[in-house]
Amino acid sequence: MIKKQENGSWLVDIQPGGRGNKRYRKAFKTKSDALAFERKLQAQVIDDPFFVLPKRDYRRLSEILDMWNHSIAPTIVTGKQVHQRLMAATLAMGDPVLSGSLGSAFAEYRVNRLANGINQATLNKELLSFKSVFAQLEKIGKWSGQNPFGALRIVKTHQPKMSYLTPEQVIKLMESLAQSSSDAYVVAWVCLSTGCRWREAQHLTLSDIRPGLVTFGKTKSKKSRSVPISANLYTALNDILSQRRLTDCYTAFSRVLKETGIDLPEGQRTHVLRHTFASHFMMNRGNILTLQKVLGHASLEMTMRYAHLSPDYLQEVLEKNPALTIGCQNYQTVETAETPS
Repeated sequence: MIKKQENGSWLVDIQPGGRGNKRYRKAFKTKSDALAFERKLQAQVIDDPFFVLPKRDYRRLSEILDMWNHSIAPTIVTGKQVHQRLMAATLAMGDPVLSGSLGSAFAEYRVNRLANGINQATLNKELLSFKSVFAQLEKIGKWSGQNPFGALRIVKTHQPKMSYLTPEQVIKLMESLAQSSSDAYVVAWVCLSTGCRWREAQHLTLSDIRPGLVTFGKTKSKKSRSVPISANLYTALNDILSQRRLTDCYTAFSRVLKETGIDLPEGQRTHVLRHTFASHFMMNRGNILTLQKVLGHASLEMTMRYAHLSPDYLQEVLEKNPALTIGCQNYQTVETAETPS
């Protein structure tokens, strides 16, 4: 039964299973919404006589993040950083309750962040992380029902241009880092020599190196990989790691990079060393499959971003196209003869 209330709302008061079964009462702003709810509820009870509407969940989003932080985050290399980033976003949204509209809360938060100059790609990563939190909790039985962020779509963005350093910039940067008292010079040397991530180089231990080879164990994919290194780099690493661990030198690297005047896109400060390795590897006619293994990419699609830098990229088109192999190569331009007057 649907009744119009004094405040203008429409109240649905229904026992879809008949007397003795659960009774539902819910108010709506419009009669059409009330009718739609009534029809949907009746249909669900017909399909499943034991159907019960889920109770409203008054837990806050921060509680779910804390649950994820204790049960899932420890199994992820960047779990701590992800939790901190999502918690900051949650507080910026006002820490909404789960029974509310998390989707609209995030949509409003996204608009405000964009207005403040935050990159759309950054917000896409946050949305994917929120979706992943609920999906992972569902897998271990700590969440049931729909994903509150499931209806939100990723906003398409242009793929950012990947910058890499020229030989002159590499020399300038390394000369400046050599004058620093931190370990930034050695860490940067490892990154430029192997294409590893900054974090992977900084976490190296003595057991990770041997003459001619370095093994990265603490990787993003959690899969170790080994890359050849020069004798000079091995000696430099061995001299330090035989005495102590490499120190946190990200701040020192950032300062020196800024002092050199090298201009980089946002977010590519340390990753530019990885891009520089991959770019010069392909420009020197390196094999794309070898590069995939060295970088530790799970799919070749990621590595193909560097393929266009190879001097031989797509040159087979000129050698193996059907126009050439079938016989069109003997075509000659025929000049149209003038018609005699």
